Amino acid sequence: MTIKRTVDHGFRPGMMTLCLAAAVSAHAQSFAVDNGVISGVTGIEIQGSLYDVAFADGSFNGVYPAQLSGYGQLAQEVAQVLLVASESGALTANPGEQRNLQLLGCRSRESCTVLIPEHSTGAAPSAQTTYAVEVIYSRDGFRSVTSKLWPFDASTDTVHMPDMLYAIITPAR
Repeated sequence: MTIKRTVDHGFRPGMMTLCLAAAVSAHAQSFAVDNGVISGVTGIEIQGSLYDVAFADGSFNGVYPAQLSGYGQLAQEVAQVLLVASESGALTANPGEQRNLQLLGCRSRESCTVLIPEHSTGAAPSAQTTYAVEVIYSRDGFRSVTSKLWPFDASTDTVHMPDMLYAIITPAR
C-alpha cells in the first residue's frame, strides 16, 4: 500500500475519530472536588444544553432560590445521566488517584441519598412538601435511581440527616 493510500484510507478516518472524541470529551461531565470533598458535577449534557449540579445540605426552602418549585422532567434526566455516567466509567470519583471521596454534606461512609426535587406543593421559601428523585451514591459513584418520587417535608434540614443532601441544578457557565 502506498503512503498516499494509507493517508487517504487510514489517516482521515483516524483523525475524524480523534476530533469527534475530543469534541465529546470537551463536554464530558466530571466531579468538582474541593478540599477532598465532591462539591458537585459539572458538564452534564441534556438535550444539547449543559448543566452543573452542586450538592448542598439544608432544607428545600433554605437551599433553593425563591419561586423554585422543582426541576420537572430535568430532575429525572439529570439523575439518569449521573447513573449512566457512573456505570460506564465516564464519571469517576478518584481525581488524582484519591479514593472514597464523599459528597459535600454527606457524613455517611456507606452511601448517600441525593434528592433532586421534581415538584413541590408551593415554591421556595414556603413550600410544604417536595417530591424528589433519589439518586444513591456509594463506592465512588452513583449506583441507583429510585423509580418513584419521594415526598419530603420542604422545611426538614438535611444537616440533621447524615446520609441525605440536595442537588442544585444550574445552567453550566
